[in-house]
Amino acid sequence: MYAFTDPARADEEFALAEQLLAGLDQRATALTLKVAALAREAGTLTDLEGARALRAEIHAAGITSAEAVFELALALHHAVLGEHDKVRSVIHRLHELAQRGDYAYYADVAHYMAGLPLPDPSPTTWLDGPDAVRTRWRRLVQDRQTRISGICTVNGGSSSRK
Repeated sequence: MYAFTDPARADEEFALAEQLLAGLDQRATALTLKVAALAREAGTLTDLEGARALRAEIHAAGITSAEAVFELALALHHAVLGEHDKVRSVIHRLHELAQRGDYAYYADVAHYMAGLPLPDPSPTTWLDGPDAVRTRWRRLVQDRQTRISGICTVNGGSSSRK
C-alpha cells in the first residue's frame, strides 16, 4: 500500500522485505510446510517412509535451516513415543548440522524434549535460563502424550491419524 500512498516509506519497506526474503524461494516454503506437517503429526506417525523421503528432499535442496527444523520435528516424534535411542540419533545429526553454522541450541532442545540430561554444559545462553526452557519443552512433549493417549482411548486403542 505504501507504494501507492508514500513512496519514500515504500522504499524502506521494500528494503526490509528484500532483506527478509533474501535466499528464500518457493521450494524452501514448501519444505517448511512439510516439516510443519511432520511436527503436527509427531507421536502419531505409523510410517516414517515419508519422513525419510522428506529428509532426502531437504538434504538435496541444501537448505540447512530446513534440515535442522526437520530433525527437531523428528526428535519431537521420538520423544513423544519415549524412543530415547532414536532421539539420541537425532541429536547426533543435529550436532553434525551445527558444525556447518547455526542451530547448535536445537540439540539442547532435543535433549529437553526427551527429558535427557545434557552430556556437557551447554554453550547456549537461554534468556529464561536452561531450567525454564527444559520445563517448557518437556511439557510440550507431555501434553502431546496426554492428547494422544486421549485419542487412542476414544478410538479404541488406535490413533485416528495416519
